[in-house]
Amino acid sequence: MIKPACNPGSRVRYRANIKLSKEQDEELNSSSSIVSETTSLHGALTASRNDVRVVELFAGAGGMGIGFLMAGEQKKGFRIINSAEINPIYLKSLETNYKYFSNNSNNRIEDCIPYDFTPIDLTKKQDCQLVHEAVKKADGVDIVIGGTPCQGFSQSNRSNWNAKNTYNQLVEYFIQCSLELAPKAILLENVQGILWTPRSNKSKNPANLTVIDYIERKFTDAGYVLFPAILDAAWYGVPQHRNRFFLLALHKDLGYTVDHFGEWGAFPLPTHGAIGRNNYVTIKEAIADLPMVENGENRVIQEYKESTYEELKANPFLQQMRQMATPNIIEGHIVSRQKDYVIERYKNIPAGGNWKNIRHLMTNYSDIENTHSNIYRRLRWDEPSITIGNYRKSMIIHPDQNRGLSLREATRLQSLPDWFTFCGSTDNSKNTGLMHKQQQLANTVSFLLTLAIAKHILKL
Repeated sequence: MIKPACNPGSRVRYRANIKLSKEQDEELNSSSSIVSETTSLHGALTASRNDVRVVELFAGAGGMGIGFLMAGEQKKGFRIINSAEINPIYLKSLETNYKYFSNNSNNRIEDCIPYDFTPIDLTKKQDCQLVHEAVKKADGVDIVIGGTPCQGFSQSNRSNWNAKNTYNQLVEYFIQCSLELAPKAILLENVQGILWTPRSNKSKNPANLTVIDYIERKFTDAGYVLFPAILDAAWYGVPQHRNRFFLLALHKDLGYTVDHFGEWGAFPLPTHGAIGRNNYVTIKEAIADLPMVENGENRVIQEYKESTYEELKANPFLQQMRQMATPNIIEGHIVSRQKDYVIERYKNIPAGGNWKNIRHLMTNYSDIENTHSNIYRRLRWDEPSITIGNYRKSMIIHPDQNRGLSLREATRLQSLPDWFTFCGSTDNSKNTGLMHKQQQLANTVSFLLTLAIAKHILKL
């Protein structure tokens, strides 16, 4: 068991896999201390203004930002004043989605998205100055959000769990920029590996500080009260088990201490699963309505049969997915073409099975015993998905069709609405760059989880 980070009483429990996580959830469900939310929130963030100003760092394609934008309403909500992202293709996705939301949502504050979408490299001082200028123009910032690249902390990259990984060093820039902006709150997201990865090599780190230990010291010294948690996206209505580390830092000037909150800390209580009041959202609820397609499907725009009022009423998740989407159209229901021998392997794997069911066919794997359990995993209709990383590289299989997942199916499993799109190039071409789109999706924070956190923060 990984030791809790940052001491305050949030949920910092390492969740190794779905089976062990389920056992933890059942244990938590029997705890009387988390049955109800008794915390009294006094609205300090919106006490003097109705628009909460947001800066997002390492913004990616905008999955986290969309959650904050959609958490508000006309009279009170979040206004993103700057989105710092270095990758121009990711930034084009973000810009496209933010502008779609701004143009189509009737439930938002005015001027809720940035005016400028220029790529920003947070490792360069002149680029960081662009963020500072946006904050100065907005007369301040209330919350900084973001998630630095996780490659150096990820379980799928275990050989890179070391202090010299250049991706890990980007956390330093997140900390530095956040503290320079001096917001009232900071929200950091990353994979669980950030809890035990050392900040630097042993000769420069005699106390063996982890990255999160370092973050704790810096934020605490700057006057922030810290609330760390490991949250499973499935707890908040996402049809996917996706355990991620979150750190919410509230400046002491907001008037909160650790004692204001229960064991769950400053995060919203789960709404689904063993801890919540609703059943987990299943893969069937998430994607069964989508048209059947074949291996290598490349039609970006397809006809879509809308569900009836009764069907949507019985499936709240699908109702959320179709809100603001173009009627009778589905976009991005495209599938990477796999070779014939891969499709033959798919045919021999039952629902819930993986590469172990076709061990005799895995002749091109040199070290088969070290293969991750999610490789060649066929999903099951009646449960949430496994974690959606780069689903093409992992060879994740549709529950009953002998093909890989489509981009739209994987996007649904991340709980992103059907109008949310990924760009494959900077000219906004939807017909190119499928691999770019798949990687953007793998890096995205699950939308409904972010939405739940953002709605809760709006009450702080």
